[in-house]
Amino acid sequence: EAVVEPAFWLGAPRTNAGTFVDYFELMITWETQRAKNYGIEHFTCIAMNPREANNVPLTRDVLPVVERFCRRETVVAIGEIGFDRQTDEEEAAIRAQLKLAKRFDMPVLVHLPHQFKKQGTERTLRVVADEQMNPDRVLLDHNTEETMPLYAGTKYWRGMSIYPVTKLSVERAANIVEQYGVDRLLVNSACDWGPSDPLNVPKLVRELLRRNLSRDLIEQLVFRNPIAFFGQSDRWTFRP
Repeated sequence: EAVVEPAFWLGAPRTNAGTFVDYFELMITWETQRAKNYGIEHFTCIAMNPREANNVPLTRDVLPVVERFCRRETVVAIGEIGFDRQTDEEEAAIRAQLKLAKRFDMPVLVHLPHQFKKQGTERTLRVVADEQMNPDRVLLDHNTEETMPLYAGTKYWRGMSIYPVTKLSVERAANIVEQYGVDRLLVNSACDWGPSDPLNVPKLVRELLRRNLSRDLIEQLVFRNPIAFFGQSDRWTFRP
């Protein structure tokens, strides 16, 4: 019924801010209409992605573009921001975009690094806390068994990406749901250049049903939770 597409690294380095203008415009206009043609409401998250944030001159040019686009129609959050190689340059880009999110009162989608994930998550949590972000407005994505304990006593939203090899399998995601419950937990999948499967979310639903998790809790996980998080945006128009 609805889909949220975050801005991310496209697979090759970009050379100038104009390519981001074209990319953001494509997401907001063409992809939104393409989804609408199939009865799907399409929303976007806009950001300077973690990997390319290490290009400091490019980041400097792109941040004003992010600011310009983040108030466009269908843009419901700033994201993905976060760490890739866990550099100071990446941290500067994170902080700049967290400040932007606070200024425009927008939710934030945060990418957790694939390597040295626990260390990167701990650093991310320090930065987010230092910027005094409202935990209700922060979703930290790509969690695994290693990072879930780090949220004890916090109110952050946590995401799991069901994506073989670099993130989680359906079975591992189901194990996490059984251990931690569904409160403030979201799941997502992908369809990009790696070994991804856009049907991994319904496959997780099937696995959770097999394990006898209640339909109400499953609906909260895959439907009500994302609506609750992204629905904090004044650009969110989806009504089930």
